[in-house]
Formats: sequence, structure tokens, C-alpha cells
Amino acid sequence: MDDLLTEDQQAERVKGWLLQNGVFLVAGVVLGLGGLFGWNQWNRYQERKAEEASAVYTGFLQAVRASQLEQAEAGMATLAAEFGSSPYADQGRLAMARLYLDQGKADKAAENLRQVTATATSDEIRNIARLRLARVLIFQEKYDEALKALVEPRSRAFAPAFHDIRGDVYYAMGKQAEARSEYEQALNSDVAATVIDRAYVQAKLDDLGGASADLAPATPSPATAPAP
Repeated sequence: MDDLLTEDQQAERVKGWLLQNGVFLVAGVVLGLGGLFGWNQWNRYQERKAEEASAVYTGFLQAVRASQLEQAEAGMATLAAEFGSSPYADQGRLAMARLYLDQGKADKAAENLRQVTATATSDEIRNIARLRLARVLIFQEKYDEALKALVEPRSRAFAPAFHDIRGDVYYAMGKQAEARSEYEQALNSDVAATVIDRAYVQAKLDDLGGASADLAPATPSPATAPAP
């Protein structure tokens, strides 16, 4: 029907539509431009924060590598306060744990690692923290706590490492059968070669006498019945 209207009639229809809907059209354009402006502003803000976090983290690492504990603690405090939800805070706590261990402060190391296991931004970092926490707890002879830290990682890639360190916990507890089983499971994983030092784990297993089957008590052969 519109095709049959004259140009003047079509122009009048357009004018009428604009009078009725022009406000909404302009508002939509304004909102669209405002949203685009806001999105660009947000992206620039995120970029600035990332640059700031990187700069703080770089200075923090320099203090860690120089074993400057007070400066490293100050840097870590800034990372936690201003960039606590970023991976920089997680990586910072992992680095602080190592520095505390180097300076004989195992409790402080464990504290930082527990924080990462609770608030890490990724499962990968959380699992790394759990493995390191377990090693610290073994050093502190807190074996039950170490085993709690080593519950299944729900990650096939981390499973061999968790079995390996659980083996270390059981070995320290004097539970050789359990340790042997964990070392075997670590070695039998199809991803073991990319996660653990197979030769080292095999050496620990050999030190316990080899695989479980090798240590099974021999079954005595039945007594031979006298010939009739």
C-alpha cells in the first residue's frame, strides 16, 4: 500500500513518525553513545590498573630476590590491598612463602600458602599452593594437616604430583605400604612424565622395596602329601 502513496504523502508519514518517536530515537542514540563511551572508559581504567599492578609486582619481586623481607612485606601488603583479586596477589603470596621459608619462618610461609588455597583466582594456582603447603607441613611434622591439604585435586594433570607428595607424607609417618601405593599411582599415571620426576619417584619406591607386588609375602606351598 505504501508503494501507492505519493512522495508528499510518504514525507508526511515520515514527519508524523518522527514527531511520535523522535524522542525515543534520540534517547536510544544517546544511550548507545554513552554506553560506548562508558565501555571505553572502563577498558582504559582496567588497562591502567593492570599496568599499576605489574609495576608494583615487579618492585616486589626485586625485593624478594634480594631477600629484603621488610620491603617484600610492604609490596605484598600493597598487592593484597589494591590488587587482591588479581593473579599478582596469588603469585606474590607464593613468592612470600618461599622467602619466609628461606628465612626460617615456616609458620608465615604456611599462612601465605593457606591464603592462596582459599582465595586463588584459578584452580591451577590453588593446586600449586596446596602442594607447597603440604611440603611445608611435612617439614613441620604436621602430617595429618598435610594430608588434608592433599585431598584430590580434581585435575588429572595434578594427580601424579599429589600422589607423590602424599607418598612423602606417609613415608614420614612410617606408613610404608601407603607410601608405596601413592608412589605407584604417581608413576602409573599417563601424564606422570610431564608432572613429576619419574626417576626420583621410582628411586623412592625402590627404597621401599619396589612395587607392592614385589613386597607381598610369599604364599607357602602346600605340604606334599605322602605317596600312598
